Formats: sequence, C-alpha cells, structure tokens
Amino acid sequence: MKGIKLIIKHIKVSFLFLSLGILLISCEKEITLDLPASTPKIVIEGAIETNQYPYVYITKNMGYFDNVDTNTLKDILITDAIVTVSNGIETDSLKLVYNPKYVPPLRYEGNKIKGQAGMSYNLKIEHNGKVFESATTIPPIVDIDSIKFSYRAEADTFGFLWVYFQDPPELGNFYRIFSKVEGKDSVFVHQTYSTGDDKLVNGQLFEYTVVRGKDPAMPSENYETDMNSDEPPYWAIFVGDKITVKLCSIDAIHFEFWKSVETQYSSNGNPFAAPTTLKTNISGDALGIWGGYAASFDTVTVTEDIIIDL
Repeated sequence: MKGIKLIIKHIKVSFLFLSLGILLISCEKEITLDLPASTPKIVIEGAIETNQYPYVYITKNMGYFDNVDTNTLKDILITDAIVTVSNGIETDSLKLVYNPKYVPPLRYEGNKIKGQAGMSYNLKIEHNGKVFESATTIPPIVDIDSIKFSYRAEADTFGFLWVYFQDPPELGNFYRIFSKVEGKDSVFVHQTYSTGDDKLVNGQLFEYTVVRGKDPAMPSENYETDMNSDEPPYWAIFVGDKITVKLCSIDAIHFEFWKSVETQYSSNGNPFAAPTTLKTNISGDALGIWGGYAASFDTVTVTEDIIIDL
C-alpha cells in the first residue's frame, strides 16, 4: 500500500502548490540569488556483501544547479585513487573496472576478500595526498520467510509484493531491500524507500512492501509515466513476473546514511521541508558511505499461489 499512499500524498501536494500559485500569481517578483560555489569534496559509495567482493565508487561532488550529462560524468569520476580493503588478516587492492550495467560504469572492485557475516572491514582511499578511511561490519543474515503478491487497487494485472521475515529478539536491527525482475532489470535495484528498522516490530514478524526499483542502466523515459495515464507505473510488478528479492541486514550508521538520503529525496523541492544533513562514516572530510550487507535471497514467480487480498 505504500506506493498507493505515495501517489495520494503527491496529488495532495500538487493541489497545495496549485492553490498557492493562484493566490500568489498577482504578486510575482523576480528574485536573483547569488549562491556560493560548492566546496570541492570527494564522494565515496562503497560496500561489501556476503559472498561478494568489495566495490567502491569515487567521484567529485557537484553544484546543485550544475548540468549533468555524459561529459559531466566523465569529469567527476576519480580514476587514479589507491583503494584497499582489509579484514584485519589480509588486504585486497581494488582495481578500476568498467561495467555498463552500473551507474557510473566505472568502479573499483576487489578480487581477494569476500564478505562474511560477523566480520569487520576497513576501507582506505588515497588520492592527491589525502587519505580517506572508514570501517563497517556485516551483521548476521536474516532469512526471508515468505513472499506474497497483492494487486494494486482497481488493477487486475499488476501490483506489489509483501515480504515477510522474522526479526531477531534483540532490539537494533536494520534492513535494506532490493529486487530484480528477470528479463527487465540488469542488476538488483532498490525502491525509493528501501530501509527499515525494528523499533516498532522488535522480535516480531516483519512485513515489508516491495515495488520495482529504477534500474539506473535503463533509459529514463522507461520510467516516465503520467499519474493520470492508463499505463502502469514504473514500479509495477506484474502477474507472471519472476522476481528475486534481496533482503540485507545492515549496521546502524549504514542505515542512518540511506535513511537520510531517502528523507532528503522525499523532501526535494519542498520549501517547507526541514533541511536534511546526510550521515557519513568516511573520515578525511569526504562524503558518502562504506557499508556491509548481510544478504538473503528468495525468488518467486507471481502466480495465483502467492496472491493475497487486502
């Protein structure tokens, strides 16, 4: 139901700004803002997942109003850093790898250390005489219990998933969820609101709503659907789809980072929203996150056997 609630919320906000526009149209005034230039910083996004090698994206930050195109992407990528990951026993030197399935298509990847639940991992990046460091842990894996499908209201071909899993008895578990639709998504993708914690459901059966995320390698026009259109929204999961859900346990700071990203995304463009400061666990005056994922997987085909009525 989260996708439906988001649509209703969006409609309400649209009416609010339409009303404000009508009230203020007679007193428009052109205002020129002299915004300061953004302070140059390194932006890091890295992760290590159970049974997978570590990876790290390194870019430069951009001004809020800067244009973004292929040339911009080339300019902000940092391709000459020294990147290492250590588990306290051995060290993995990450190499720059090109893969068009990812955005950006260049990232540093390891080939020696694979993630293990319960282990800690240190990241070190050296670039232009500066050092950036971080540490993360991979929590225990929490397995998916079951997956169900529900039709969207007034639709008979598409809807969304309900994912169920048992939260551990101790308080302080954090999650991030991804999905991959066979034949449609090139990689696992996350939905707009992908994080959750057990503050309200500690030790209980956790219920998670899952819709299809945006595959960054797909053309943007594939996701542009008018809210009044008869075409299904981009997040729709269809009867007949084969979909794999990846449930990841993450540590507290990893959760706080992605939660702050989602909060900022949801308030983008809203002048009444409180400012959001992105969390980070990277030292050396850099932005971003280095996080561990304890991943469990379950694959279902949407058939009558898993459909439930709400």
